[in-house]
Amino acid sequence: MPRQHVNGGFDGTTGRSNHGGRRTHVIQLLRDSKTPVSVKDVAEEVGVHQNTARFHLESLVDSGLAERTQQTRTTPGRPKVLYRGTLPNQTHERAQAYRLLAEALTTAVADNVPDAGAVTYAVGRTWGRNLTEPPEPDEAIDEHEVSARLVSKLDALWFAPTLGGEPSAQVASPGGAGMDALVLNNCPFVATARCTPQVVCSLHAGFINGALAELGSSRRATALVPQFGEHHCVARLETVDVGRHDEAAQIPILVAGRVAPA
Repeated sequence: MPRQHVNGGFDGTTGRSNHGGRRTHVIQLLRDSKTPVSVKDVAEEVGVHQNTARFHLESLVDSGLAERTQQTRTTPGRPKVLYRGTLPNQTHERAQAYRLLAEALTTAVADNVPDAGAVTYAVGRTWGRNLTEPPEPDEAIDEHEVSARLVSKLDALWFAPTLGGEPSAQVASPGGAGMDALVLNNCPFVATARCTPQVVCSLHAGFINGALAELGSSRRATALVPQFGEHHCVARLETVDVGRHDEAAQIPILVAGRVAPA
């Protein structure tokens, strides 16, 4: 199997950051491969021992992000165990149960809570702050380190993030100095988000900004664009004047170039 390298900035793989995990690389490898891959394939691509590759693959199977299959053989011998991605990751039985619960709850919020997007954005900001460890009082971290920690946090939540490169046309805005694109290559709630993007995507946008605020960053997500057909979304990150920035203001969720209804 030919090696495929992930381009861009931080990608959660061990070659880029001590804070990222190999899991992001494995998820992307499974997603991008048109055929099932073996433990050896993954080990060579990610640059780890086969036992480590097997551990990550089995972890993804347990979480519903991958499934096992067997090599088709035309000669005698034990067939290899192969793995393929299951994105969108709602095919696993346990994932199905959580998906149904999530859909019921988000639909109830969307239908019954006034300005539901603003409410879930605020919840997301609190969530992001609570799950993010701030720098120590005597610890000075730059935006490079902030990015690494944000990617690590999102990777731990199965978003398979990549950070780097220019924002897409839908995400770009005039005068885009200091802008960057944060891509969440795997949305664990893609089916639910497709039904209620203003609720689910606002929650995730709030999480990103809550985490950035807790890390002392001068950057914020200023728009989020779900790409449901490709099972990922893109957040526009921009440098803001923290002293004047309205942290509570909900950011736009752009679906097919339009702001999702509240």
